[in-house]
Amino acid sequence: MSQRALQLIAYIYGKEVAERLSGHEIRVEYNKTGRIRYVYVDNKLAFVLRNNDGHLLPTLYGAEFINRKVVVSNEAAEFVKLGRNVPAKYIVEVRQARPNSEVAIVDTRGTVIAVGRLVYSQREITLRRGYAVKVRESLESTGEMKEPPQ
Repeated sequence: MSQRALQLIAYIYGKEVAERLSGHEIRVEYNKTGRIRYVYVDNKLAFVLRNNDGHLLPTLYGAEFINRKVVVSNEAAEFVKLGRNVPAKYIVEVRQARPNSEVAIVDTRGTVIAVGRLVYSQREITLRRGYAVKVRESLESTGEMKEPPQ
């Protein structure tokens, strides 16, 4: 049954991400209608379903597997860890991301500090105005990660 989740992840985030996940223990939790609700990787919550369109959104743990990344400066990293949105002028680099796609927000050392949605395109980021990434989940905003029921 986890094959269906891997296919959906491959469709949304790329074949490389699904291949990276295939070596791990994957468990899927379904809702009443039979749709994927949560995807656990090595018993840690990695992806959750967005109800309005069926996309699987990465959690902080799941963000370690995806390739779409936004690198922020160390100056902004402290605020992003607290759950603040990312201003365009503090973005150092954008890797393999498109506007309105889910991205992992990393500091300059490569540590995932938050997950969010990239609002701007590459060209708009060069203008260095406004908030380019809306943060959905960050290190400080999440107390405990949801653990699978036993």
